[in-house]
Amino acid sequence: MRYNIPLNKWEFSIGESGFKKSVTVPHTWNVDDEVMKHRGEAEYETKVFIDENLKGKRALISFNAVYHTAKVYINGAFAGCHIRSGFTPFEFEITDKVIFGADNLIKVIADNAHIAEMLPHGDDFDWADDGGIIRKAELKFTEPDAVKFLHVQENITKIKDGLCSGSVKIFTEFSDGKPHGGTLRITDYSTGETVTEKRFESIDGEASADFAGLKLWSCYAPNLYLVSLQTDSDFCEIRTGFRKIEVKGEKILLNDSEIYLKGCEWMPGSHPDYGMAEPLEHSIKCLKQLKNAGCVFTRFHWQQDDGIFDWCDENGLLVQEEIPYWGYPKQAGTLQLEIAKQQADEMVYFHKNHPSIVFWGVGNELGAQTQETINYVKDMVSYFKSIDSRRLVNYVSNTLSRVENIDKDDATLYGDVAMWNDYLGLWEPSDDIESHMLRTCKKAEGMPLVVSEFGLCEPHFKGGDAERARILEERLKMYAEIPNVQGYVWFSLNDYRTHCGEAGEDKMRRRVHGSTDLYANEKPSYRLLCNLQKNLKK
Repeated sequence: MRYNIPLNKWEFSIGESGFKKSVTVPHTWNVDDEVMKHRGEAEYETKVFIDENLKGKRALISFNAVYHTAKVYINGAFAGCHIRSGFTPFEFEITDKVIFGADNLIKVIADNAHIAEMLPHGDDFDWADDGGIIRKAELKFTEPDAVKFLHVQENITKIKDGLCSGSVKIFTEFSDGKPHGGTLRITDYSTGETVTEKRFESIDGEASADFAGLKLWSCYAPNLYLVSLQTDSDFCEIRTGFRKIEVKGEKILLNDSEIYLKGCEWMPGSHPDYGMAEPLEHSIKCLKQLKNAGCVFTRFHWQQDDGIFDWCDENGLLVQEEIPYWGYPKQAGTLQLEIAKQQADEMVYFHKNHPSIVFWGVGNELGAQTQETINYVKDMVSYFKSIDSRRLVNYVSNTLSRVENIDKDDATLYGDVAMWNDYLGLWEPSDDIESHMLRTCKKAEGMPLVVSEFGLCEPHFKGGDAERARILEERLKMYAEIPNVQGYVWFSLNDYRTHCGEAGEDKMRRRVHGSTDLYANEKPSYRLLCNLQKNLKK
């Protein structure tokens, strides 16, 4: 009923330079020694045979990400353009452009020139700007009346002994725009046992079914289920977990129990051999380092691939996935709000079923004490909640602690959890770090506060990994004593590649900010992180 063709092998070229090469997708040219300095357009072409037997099916071309702009052509005909968002998935219907029983020519023009009409904005981001088809690409074939998507929303009404009861609502749409009948099943992912089954004669947008005695998903017991919809002509299945995340007063509750977010952030795309086209195997190595260090939480400054969230689902690592709006423009205008909403739509559409994603983030370090930023955060928190009630929504501030504005309002206070980047004594000078921190945390009194970054960046700051380790130990002791601090994010797991780094050149340009190096080799501060987190009483 469904049939996929991977698009792995491509011919790559860069315009007038005459550079040509056969490549395997995922791919970025910015780690290739011959063209790593190139910023702008580059072309990918491939031919794929589409069997005559697929005629009559609906054909789509799907990309998990192309950075940052993609123009797609099928047999010379324009199929679509994905703009203003380089890290989110997209797909186009191409049924009327493919030739069945023949080779089909596919061309993608990717562009990574820095522009202001997207997020991240212009040069204002602190990670790599690698261009290319940086994640999986494939052709998909479905029936004309296939299920376009299947989203799950649980309503948990009872929790006891790691089990939950309630109802599940599915949201779906069919390719032909008409309602169809179908059978909803929930199956235990580990045992294959069907635990809920219900037949619907007609589904028009949404349907619901009760459940009882399902195993909860959590950091310590990441139980997963398959939710499927069988129609007369199609079968669609997604994997999810059932859990509840909420805030009560100064506490964060996961499944009605308080949770302290011991965290560390890994910056993907940093291995110099792969860049933003890192294979999943290397990503998993880094994710395991987070989990092995005792982390239950991480955040991503930009959207990640489904394969990463699949691993987090399977291993119980909580995630904040963020719109990559960092630094500038500090006064969000109509365009930034429009782009942020586009990216929010894509994040929810493609990632809604991952139980590991518990927070959406709307931005980072945008001058949070201006009314414009406060208004932007209010708008985006409200917008995310209107399209996804399954998660909390936050904004990350670096101004909450500013001495000159200590009494001013701050945009992070309009999220569900206050999030503060603590660089007291570093990027932000401070004569008395402990009292300065207490005053800062008091501003968020009455709500949970998570320290969303802290650490040491070389060579701007001196002392090497020994100083990094000292800061880590000092800060964890301080945070543990402040009642409304409900977690932290050590920044960062790794030294990371970034176009604005202070060390190295070209594909080796980086910030030396990590407890591992670019290749994921561990430093002494990583081993300290492991020891401190495993012995942390909170």
